[in-house]
Amino acid sequence: MNSDENDTRKIRDIMNAAQIHLVVATLLVTVTFAAGFTLPGGFENDHDSPHKGMAILVKKPAFCAFVVTDAIAFVCSAGAVFSYFVMAANHRPTTKEELRVLVNIYRVATILQFLSMSAVVIAFVTGLYATLSHSVSLATSVCAIGCLSFIIYVLVFHLIYKGLTGETTNQ
Repeated sequence: MNSDENDTRKIRDIMNAAQIHLVVATLLVTVTFAAGFTLPGGFENDHDSPHKGMAILVKKPAFCAFVVTDAIAFVCSAGAVFSYFVMAANHRPTTKEELRVLVNIYRVATILQFLSMSAVVIAFVTGLYATLSHSVSLATSVCAIGCLSFIIYVLVFHLIYKGLTGETTNQ
């Protein structure tokens, strides 16, 4: 296979993967946007309250962590969507430099998406913890279960690393 055929195949593979990633990133943007307006615990709705319309759990540290990680997830996933949009706008690079730029944009988008997925897990766990804090055992259980996703991430990265380095397992 010559260099032009390799480049064409590489572009096709990147663009096919980017289409799938775009769907996931768009779902993450949508979910994090909605979570920002349907906050855990709800809003103060007493007509006589000076805090009408404010989040009820705003003084809880877990709630603050939820808001921050939800915002991080939103920004990262929106950045990934934008990156995939830029890739689609220039999906047929004609020079090695344009191909290098496409690959770099894809890498950035993938990193942003991974950060978004990680932040969504933390937002999920902290949001549930904030609303379940009256039951410490249930809140702690939810946190532990939610953190399993990070173990899964490490396992997947380990398997990728093993595949890239050619390590084999003894069976």
